[in-house]
Amino acid sequence: MTLLEDPLSLNQYKTTISEPKKKWVPYSFNDDKEKLLSGFYKEQNEMIEGFLGAGEEERLKAEDEAENGGKVKLAVRASFTVNFFLFVIQLYAAVSTGSLALFATAADAFMDLVSSIVMLVTARMSSRPKPHKYPVGRRRVETMGVIMFCALMTIVAVELIIESAKALAAGEGESKQLDIVPLVCVGVAIFSKFVMFLYCYSLRRYPAAHVFYIDHRNDLAVNGFGLIMSIVGDRFVWYLDPVGACCIALLILFSWASTAFENMWLLVGKCAPREFVNKCIYVTLTHDQRIQKVDTCRAYHSGQQLYVEVDIVMDPETKLRESHDVSQELQRKLEGLADVERAFVHVDYDYMHDVNEEHRPLYDIGGTKHSIRELVKRLWSKKKEPTDGTAV
Repeated sequence: MTLLEDPLSLNQYKTTISEPKKKWVPYSFNDDKEKLLSGFYKEQNEMIEGFLGAGEEERLKAEDEAENGGKVKLAVRASFTVNFFLFVIQLYAAVSTGSLALFATAADAFMDLVSSIVMLVTARMSSRPKPHKYPVGRRRVETMGVIMFCALMTIVAVELIIESAKALAAGEGESKQLDIVPLVCVGVAIFSKFVMFLYCYSLRRYPAAHVFYIDHRNDLAVNGFGLIMSIVGDRFVWYLDPVGACCIALLILFSWASTAFENMWLLVGKCAPREFVNKCIYVTLTHDQRIQKVDTCRAYHSGQQLYVEVDIVMDPETKLRESHDVSQELQRKLEGLADVERAFVHVDYDYMHDVNEEHRPLYDIGGTKHSIRELVKRLWSKKKEPTDGTAV
């Protein structure tokens, strides 16, 4: 690792963390204290390294994508192909056996295929911004695609729960005999998923590969559980098949509902982690000596990416050309940080003011805000007023 510029001499605060010594005593009260201290110094060292490496994030990201971009594309395309063949195999097995658990896994495989198509289409759309129609680009379309897919998945999960409840209410009936051919096909599909899971696991630091890594991991659990419940339900207890289908549907429902809410808060404008805000403040403070203070720093989500707003204070006698150049270079540096889509830098000459006043409405319509309690009191008082005008 090359020695990076350290204007605030943060390297002196890095602490060497020693490995814990093996003790004959299995547990002592000092172990918790040592773990807390080592955890604190580890986080501090990571924070310092993140601060000092902020200026290299854009270059390292470009070099990493140039080196491993082909591997990530292979992982995405291979995962899409495996999802397609998995859906065909699962559908064949479900239709030939009539197992509700296999129908649930086939529905999950179909939605995985749809999600792959949605992700590919939205990624293609976001890479073509069309600035005349969408001035800030179309990056948020990926998040909208995820939410739409989650809505489809919840509908399918609810339908599977209804069908499972109907099967349980109908009781034991005639079912098709499980053949060895569809079961072997499902086993081959699960093995293919396992191979892709290992490959995507090695590339999980990339967002596209990480999504498919999670997808393959979940599919291994869902398909394995569905296959077991289908076999056990056919051989031993009949109601385990619809119960297994219901369990898979509930897992799909809660998993994708939580994903939908998570992405919804990203669109609403969820605040960035505190560690990232601290990094933005450090980059701003060390950008130029003419920056006297950092008045405000905000970082919030706009979809998957982040928007950063920074208010800096400079000398009142600074020329317009100098303040413009400093703020523009700072904006470009902040946009070079990982996951930052846009950065806005506001230059001020005073920090003794209310930041919220800058976004105050020009025409603030006054008037008292009436609560429900006040409205009830007013209606009650009107009822007590006499109709003839005499005092009460």
